[in-house]
Amino acid sequence: MKIVALLLLALLGLVVCEPPPPHFNRFFPQQVQQRPQTFHRRPPPFQRPFQGGGFQTRPRFQSPPRPAPQQFSSGGAVDATLGRSEYYFSWRHDGGRKYTGTEAARVCTSLGRGWQPIGISSGEEIAFVISVVGGDRVEYIWTGGVRTGNGNEFIWVNGEPFTVNNWSHTGGLGRPQPDNRENGNENCLSVLNNIYNDGILWHDVACHHLKPVICERHI
Repeated sequence: MKIVALLLLALLGLVVCEPPPPHFNRFFPQQVQQRPQTFHRRPPPFQRPFQGGGFQTRPRFQSPPRPAPQQFSSGGAVDATLGRSEYYFSWRHDGGRKYTGTEAARVCTSLGRGWQPIGISSGEEIAFVISVVGGDRVEYIWTGGVRTGNGNEFIWVNGEPFTVNNWSHTGGLGRPQPDNRENGNENCLSVLNNIYNDGILWHDVACHHLKPVICERHI
């Protein structure tokens, strides 16, 4: 009997020590060892040290603010007078900014009542513009001369008669002005300062180019 009892005890020990079969966990889930969950955190933003200690977080990129549109005060300062006209030279007041032909007209009308881009209707006024452009050493200026659409006919937007002219004998193609050479779109009148080694003379120019302007009002 003792031998039988010892054999039974030996068999019982083997059963206790043997690991559970694979299907054991299906019936006893509480015995399954759970793997710890891992959470992936976003990396912290780049930080750089302050000079005095600590850290500064780099801000997200932001577009730079757009500059506010240029504002013009009414009643612009008068730079010169000739006869019954007053004149305003834009480059003396705005740090030498340049404008398209349309913008130049807006600069003048924004100065107040009666201001328009200059109309040149006498030999005396031609000489006056030459002295201003040459004396201030500006490369070119816009005037109030615009093409009518009838060939090479121009008018002054301020209503002065187009009875005199000072067109150059040359230009970008070596032809007398006006030549309307830039794809037939040279619809504005500019005074150029010896750009083509021709002195300070008139040229027809496409209105999208950028230049300062002389404004005029009648008194």
